[in-house]
Amino acid sequence: MGLSPGFTVLIVLPAFLLHTSGLYIASSVSLQHVLGDYGLVRPISVDAEGRFLSHAVSSGQVAGGQPRRRRRREVGVGEDEWEGPRGEPAASLDRLYYNVTIFGREFHLRLRHNARLVAPGAKIEWRDDSDSTRHSEPLHDECLYVGDITDTPGATVAISNCDGL
Repeated sequence: MGLSPGFTVLIVLPAFLLHTSGLYIASSVSLQHVLGDYGLVRPISVDAEGRFLSHAVSSGQVAGGQPRRRRRREVGVGEDEWEGPRGEPAASLDRLYYNVTIFGREFHLRLRHNARLVAPGAKIEWRDDSDSTRHSEPLHDECLYVGDITDTPGATVAISNCDGL
């Protein structure tokens, strides 16, 4: 399946009850018809070359369960946005790499931290059917990432990785 240059990956976690255009879908046949090309995506954490590291995908974890630590970045060095100072690979603390299989094709996501992806003070809200707020919490900017997909020109990716993908 060919992808257009403007292809964007959006990973959506399934809900227990699907609500579509005011209609609750109860049967699996109807659900499959509504979902069409949607599928369950299970990302894996990999290194810059795509080698397996872990099934844990939360930004607070790396292979072996060790917490990530942020570091100061140097500005204006490195020729490539995916390289660090003097052409060295960028620090893994500011970069995440995932492999995901979508529509039978494996994609290598290259992500870099971006604390400015959403406005300062942004919140996540959960609402009930009557549109009242059930829960609200700040959106943490330390787990916001943007990037691209290797070998897919023009593709962009943006994720929040605070609690998995």
